[in-house]
Amino acid sequence: MKIRALIQVLVAATIVGVNLVACGPTKVAQCNLLSSEINQVAGLGKKFEAVGKELEVNGRKVKDIEGFHRMAKEGAQKVTALVTELDGFTAKVKGVELKDEKLVGYRDQAVTIYSGASKSLKEVSGVLDQFTKLETNEEGKKMLAASSKKLETAMSDLQKVDQDEQKVSKEFNEYCGVGKK
Repeated sequence: MKIRALIQVLVAATIVGVNLVACGPTKVAQCNLLSSEINQVAGLGKKFEAVGKELEVNGRKVKDIEGFHRMAKEGAQKVTALVTELDGFTAKVKGVELKDEKLVGYRDQAVTIYSGASKSLKEVSGVLDQFTKLETNEEGKKMLAASSKKLETAMSDLQKVDQDEQKVSKEFNEYCGVGKK
């Protein structure tokens, strides 16, 4: 009798398991998967902020053109390294397989946002790299003016990216029930 009961339990468990597998990942599981990848990018944002603050502090300490060149070179290297990291995270987010169409949309929006941030940050890195060649003459003044405009545009683009990211994040959190009790 006990064997018969055990077989019935195993059959029932198998049927439940088959039904679960057939249904695919749940919305909650997909939300968690996408959220897990996106949260890694959030940590990278803190690194970018730290580099920005470091550049600001170091910029105040610059006393001559050589110091300016060193600061710009170090900044360009740090921003470039972080952009490489961002591009890697973007590829991971893009590779998250989802069945839920709304989540696919959020994933694709996140990829677009991160790609836009990467483009703007590459521009920042390029400007910093140009600053390493800056000379204290008329040509240097022209280069500084042109580079400053590029930097302002990149910073404006990054603010737009930040706003877009906040909007998509809010919609994603609402859809996935994050923060609801």
